[in-house]
Amino acid sequence: MKFERMDCGSVHNGPLAEGCKHCVEGGKMVLFITGRCDTGCYYCPVGLSKKGKDVIYANELCTRNKSEIIEEAESMDATGTGITGGDPLINTERTVDAIRMLKEHFGKEHHIHLYTSTMDMEKISAVVEAGLDEIRFHPPLKLWNHMEDT
Repeated sequence: MKFERMDCGSVHNGPLAEGCKHCVEGGKMVLFITGRCDTGCYYCPVGLSKKGKDVIYANELCTRNKSEIIEEAESMDATGTGITGGDPLINTERTVDAIRMLKEHFGKEHHIHLYTSTMDMEKISAVVEAGLDEIRFHPPLKLWNHMEDT
């Protein structure tokens, strides 16, 4: 296995995912859609001000409405958005609305990826149908033996 070191210091093997390319270039806005999550990962990096709370942040800006999310993305010339949380699929409707809003405002080329621990095909289908480009799964250990069933 061959590893490649990037100028930013990260190391990878194989081609980078599209979402990673946008992030390395500084083009991804981070949309923290909720601090709620049912997984309880021991390594969860979410801070106490967000963890378990139903809050929305665009980058580090606590947002109260959709226009603030758009303004934050515009202020950094975002080429894409990484949706994270807690687990964004805890509130699938909010996540679907955000994906649609971003795609409608910035166009289909605005790359959106999402991090989730959810293996619920109905929820996954909803975000894909809304325009999600890429998904990264962080399933809890108890589901690892069942991932092929989803």
